[in-house]
Amino acid sequence: MYISILLLVISCTPEKQTCSDFRTGTFEYTAPESNHIRIIRTENTQVEINSETKIEAHTSIEWVSDCKYILTYEEFKNAPEEFNDMVGQKISAEIVEIGKDRYTCQVKTKNASDLMELKLIKE
Repeated sequence: MYISILLLVISCTPEKQTCSDFRTGTFEYTAPESNHIRIIRTENTQVEINSETKIEAHTSIEWVSDCKYILTYEEFKNAPEEFNDMVGQKISAEIVEIGKDRYTCQVKTKNASDLMELKLIKE
C-alpha cells in the first residue's frame, strides 16, 4: 500500500524544468517593448526576427555549459548598413532562473549587462 501511495505522489509531482529544456525552440521576449521579437534556436544557431522592422539577426551558438552560451553575430538581413559593424561581436548569456515555460537570462556584451525573460512558444 505504501508503495502505491508513493508511486501516486511521484507521478503527480510536476517535472522540474532544466536549462537544457530551453536549449532549442521558438521563444519570445516577455517584456512588452520587445514581445514583437521572435527567436528561433537550434543547437548551433539562433535567429531573432523583429516582426515590426523585419530585421533578422543571425548568430551562431557555442554552449559553454547547460546554462551558459555565447552568441556570435554572423549576419543581419533587412537591416541598415551600420548593423554590419556588429558582425563578429559576441554576447554572453547565462540562464539564471527557470519557470514552467520561461526562463530569465543574464546577458552581457562588451558594453552592457541586462536581465531578459523569454517565453518558450514551441519546442
